[in-house]
Amino acid sequence: MKISKHLIVLSLFASLLNACQSESKTEQKKDNSFNETIQTEQLDSIRTALEKAIPSVPIDLYRKAIAMHLQFADHHKDHDFAPTALDYAQGYYEQIQDLRSSIMVINRILKDYPDYKGKQMLMYNKATHHDFLRDTLEARIAYEEYLNEFPKISSSEKKEIQELIKLVPYTIDERIKMQAGK
Repeated sequence: MKISKHLIVLSLFASLLNACQSESKTEQKKDNSFNETIQTEQLDSIRTALEKAIPSVPIDLYRKAIAMHLQFADHHKDHDFAPTALDYAQGYYEQIQDLRSSIMVINRILKDYPDYKGKQMLMYNKATHHDFLRDTLEARIAYEEYLNEFPKISSSEKKEIQELIKLVPYTIDERIKMQAGK
């Protein structure tokens, strides 16, 4: 069942967040002090470096990639790649378990680029990030906005989102216990 998959993902997020929490508290926020305007070739280069470093990407490399992608989007707002650069940045924030920053970038994409091709996934990610962070009101609102924005989704996906809305008040542990009790 898809709900079980979501519970597994949320549990993995919780484990990763606990592991990274002490390290990320001491680290600096994004560095926007590059001496030059970032170009798409530099973004390609940093993404290649990240891919080569998998599975143990240093957090500093993620932070550099985030800063470069954000700076590119800031300086090239009308470039076709700007919303994609922001999408990469939000994804890198997600990788380092900075879900609040990921949500902020998602909100920026949704506001500045309302027709962005990845809008559906971003809206879903926003809802699940709020859910994981236990921002229950924001999670419920984000799930409902998702349903309103995409009324033509399959009935099974609609049912899944409606089930997630019902589960919002419950912690991950409570959800796992509920799932085990079925």
